[in-house]
Amino acid sequence: MKSNTFIQIALLLVITINSFPQSKDLLVIDTDAGTDDYRAIILITQLKQYDLKAITLSDGTLFPDKGAWRVETLLKCLGIEHIQIGVGKKTMYNKPFWRKYAENVPWSSCYTSPVSNKSYPLAKNILTSVLEDAKNKSVTIACLGSMSNLYETLKENQHLINKIKQIIWYNSSDINYGTNYIFEPKAANFILEKNISIYIVNAIKHKKNFYSDNFVKSIRSLNTKHANEIYYQLKYFYDLNDTTHLKCWDELCALYLANPNLFTLKENVKEPRLKFISDYEVEKLQKLYLELLAGTYRPQKHVIFSIFPTDSIFFPDDINEIKDEIIKKYGYKEFMLGTLTSEIHNHLGIYSIVGMKMGLYACEILNASKNQIKITSYTGNTLPLSCMNDGIMVATGSTPAYNLLTISDSIAEPSAKFCFKQKCIKLTLKKDIYLSIQNEIQDAVYKYTISSSEYWKTIRKLALHYWLILDRNSVFELEHQ
Repeated sequence: MKSNTFIQIALLLVITINSFPQSKDLLVIDTDAGTDDYRAIILITQLKQYDLKAITLSDGTLFPDKGAWRVETLLKCLGIEHIQIGVGKKTMYNKPFWRKYAENVPWSSCYTSPVSNKSYPLAKNILTSVLEDAKNKSVTIACLGSMSNLYETLKENQHLINKIKQIIWYNSSDINYGTNYIFEPKAANFILEKNISIYIVNAIKHKKNFYSDNFVKSIRSLNTKHANEIYYQLKYFYDLNDTTHLKCWDELCALYLANPNLFTLKENVKEPRLKFISDYEVEKLQKLYLELLAGTYRPQKHVIFSIFPTDSIFFPDDINEIKDEIIKKYGYKEFMLGTLTSEIHNHLGIYSIVGMKMGLYACEILNASKNQIKITSYTGNTLPLSCMNDGIMVATGSTPAYNLLTISDSIAEPSAKFCFKQKCIKLTLKKDIYLSIQNEIQDAVYKYTISSSEYWKTIRKLALHYWLILDRNSVFELEHQ
């Protein structure tokens, strides 16, 4: 009887805990209903880490009311309800030359002719309502067109600026020459002067040919509702042999929102809160794109950070000198783990960085997530070699608290055994690299006393050097056990 009561209480606790809502940032899309905006909106509706509250229409590719009808029919086709739609002012009577073409591009397989005299709420009223109801710094604006609707909202209610966490804006990094700036310069200048973090997303010129034949076939093969709607439009362009519109533009905003760590950012020198995309790998973005359409993408979760910081303002000069190159060569994850390792280790050490690289490499080989690998470290308990253990622990999450990390003192070598799901491997730092590190540390010991600041400055320089030159995929001997 007591046993049954205990089980019932446990189940009730599980249900209660799981019923608490997860904290999500609020999201508003502002769009001018461009052909690429269609694809961006579809992708954004698959982002589980955001609560999409509204879609507002600005003047640009289409008049706002024409765009609103297209958005409404797309949402119905996707089976999405309760998202507010608002329209902005008509400001572009000198319409862009591509408007007539854009009016004929299909917006979903459910598209029908607009209802005559259909009216929508004003965009500024919708934005005001969303911002007023939000907590401070909790609203993200994905701006796929001009800044006109945000301008109309904030010029009347400047106190609402505090509610905006960030703006993701598609525009040229050379701001004044971007189409979405040119559409409404007064609005853009007003917003750009405010104390808001703005991430300027733009397609890198030689990477615009995103929709290769194979990639489009992959989209079609998914056969999900969202994939089918994107393929529906892409097929329209293919049938017209229109390669101009088979480019990835505003979709990059959706992909940035999904995983900003796949992009390399640069700060505006004069105004660091303005950042722009300087690089990305097309293949990684295509993989993310397909995961979003398939519904299999799971956003990376951090315990404290919503996004691990990479802005230069957070780092000293010597880290900033190599930060971008480390991220480019070894990925954002290694940079994050190396940073955390060094903070926990209380200094930037050579062996702690080597341990981090070893632990991350083991996770990749075994295809294991954090807190899953049983580890026996053979580095021993004597400094400096034992410093590897801190890096191994941080990279794998196999902490002593989880009883997953054992340190053997039978030998002392730069190696460890990693076991996951009946599979074990042993990784050992290659002998020539190990000897090189030993010699350089010994030289520093001879030259300075260990207690001197010059010794630790030298070790820091060496640690940064080895972090940059050691590729985790090629510096370890691998044994299957």
